[in-house]
Amino acid sequence: MFIRAASARSPRSARARLALALGAAAVLIGSNGCQHTPAVSVDWRGGPFFRPTNYTGVAIMPAEIRRVAVLPLAGLEGLPPESTEPLREALAAALLATARFEVVAVDGALLRAAGGRATVRSTEPLPAGLFERIAREHAPDAVLFVEVTHYQPYAPLVLGVRAKLVSGDGSHAVLWAFDTLYDARVPAVANSARRHAAGGGREAVDVGPAGVQSPRRFAAYVFTDLCSCLPERPPPLPAKVP
Repeated sequence: MFIRAASARSPRSARARLALALGAAAVLIGSNGCQHTPAVSVDWRGGPFFRPTNYTGVAIMPAEIRRVAVLPLAGLEGLPPESTEPLREALAAALLATARFEVVAVDGALLRAAGGRATVRSTEPLPAGLFERIAREHAPDAVLFVEVTHYQPYAPLVLGVRAKLVSGDGSHAVLWAFDTLYDARVPAVANSARRHAAGGGREAVDVGPAGVQSPRRFAAYVFTDLCSCLPERPPPLPAKVP
């Protein structure tokens, strides 16, 4: 039996060439797409993990700092409420969880009355009499400024935060300052965010990519990390022996 070789113009050959062309195009598109999709480590249990280093201040919280007035989170101008509310909630929760001091939230109306705006950045001139107004309203031992310096609420998530803890005794001395950028494209940051989202333990259940894709989870990690760098409380005084 004579079997004719398939012609270069046969339907089967044309389909094969088309499949090869489509496959090559898919590979090309995929390789180009990878240039815009950052590689993120998935070894969240073993690290490496991110440790902020750009902060300074007293190592031990002065014993007299027990009540701190926290100003409204600054740097969120122009962002919609659905983007800003998770950040405010994450900061409030982290401050309460760290238990370094009693937290007193300063209302934006007080700042607006003092300087015409509901938020104040620590790096700009403060409204005249601001500390005096806060002292009359809340009688704090210190004032905490926190602001967002950079925010990208979509993957890859990026959140930059700056904070200052200022004495409320009239000297307005800076007790502690923090300034760090958290970028989910950095493997150590991604690992730390996923570890926090999983509960912090090596045996916890991994929530998957949500740890580095959810703005709410990422903000919770960032502000928890920030608060962990606050000065530690002094050890309790030893009990007096009768």
